[in-house]
Formats: sequence, C-alpha cells, structure tokens
Amino acid sequence: MNRIKYLDFMKWKNSIKKTDSFLDIGCWSGATVLELNEKCDAYGADFNKETLKLAPKKIKDKLVYCDITKNKPFNKKFDWILLSEVIEHIPEEKKAIKNISKSLKMGGKLILTTPKSVPFFEFWDPAWVRWKFGGKERHYHFTLNELESLLKANELKIKEYSTYGPLRWVFARWINVFLKFVLKSKKIISFGQGDGFCEWMILAEKIK
Repeated sequence: MNRIKYLDFMKWKNSIKKTDSFLDIGCWSGATVLELNEKCDAYGADFNKETLKLAPKKIKDKLVYCDITKNKPFNKKFDWILLSEVIEHIPEEKKAIKNISKSLKMGGKLILTTPKSVPFFEFWDPAWVRWKFGGKERHYHFTLNELESLLKANELKIKEYSTYGPLRWVFARWINVFLKFVLKSKKIISFGQGDGFCEWMILAEKIK
C-alpha cells in the first residue's frame, strides 16, 4: 500500500468517469449523491429514515433505507463505494464490509474514512470520550492493521491511504464541544484541514 498526502487523496473524485456507478453508504440527505449525480450514476443508502426524508426531490428515488449489516442496498454492483465516518459506529463491522464488498464490481474502489487509533491520545476525539463514558453511540478508533485485516478478509486490498487531522483541528473539535454543550452556542470554529494523525482515509480495490 502507498501512503500519500491528504490533498492528493482528496483528488479521488477526479478519477470517476461518466460511465461509472457510485454508491454513498451513510449518505444522510444525499449531498454527495446530488454532487456526483452530475458526473456519474450516483446512489445513496442510509440507516436513518428521518435524514433520508430531507433529500432533494431530484435524487430521492436514488436513495434507499438500508441496514448494511443485513443486506446490500441495491441489486446491482458499483464502480465506486463511499463509506465515510460510518464504520466506527457499527458493532458488526465485519458483516457491513462483507455486504459492501459484494456490492463492488471487480476492480471497483472503496473510499473509507474513519477515526484513527492514537495510543495514549484517544481522547483527541470528543465522540470517543462520550462513548467510553457511557454514551450510547459507538465510536471506535481503528488501527491500520485492523482495517487491513478487515478489508483483506473480504477481498479488498488497500492501494493508497492518508491521514488527516492536525493538532489545530483537534483543538477546534473541543472548542466546538464547549461552545455547543456548555455555552449553548450555534457558532462553529474551523481551523482548516490537512495532513495529520487523527483520521484514516483509505482507497481499497476489489480484487476477487
């Protein structure tokens, strides 16, 4: 596998062709589907029925409710699948990746982003801290070896990866937690994004 810079990884959308099919798993109200539907044949799936109701009319018929641990969202295979900030919430991640792999064409690409395990510094992530102190929503942090094993077991090979989330981004996350839950403010602080140590960005290919 090849490690690349954050900005280079972010160019993955440029590789999508007009004839390609794309699936966003965890699409919420379909923002990415709406964006890429102008470029290819884009679809979306989500576990939250309420957010799906917020989708623009233009793409509503291309979004479906789906529990990815139980079944594939569509009876077709895709050239591209996006799984962004989703897998860390799924206790049965092996079942999810199995169905995702089944939904990819041979040579198809999976774009996966998820929080990174940072030894002795897991508390960089407010959501992880909330989960560990009794929160209901799972927020697991993966090592690269864990992700590689999970994908390899489902005929997916990591081709490229990057890490993002610099220290300034961590500070921004905690400041926003303070603003939201302590000061009850709707203000959001952003310190920008770039190469870092907090989040995995992975491009994997279906090899069998």
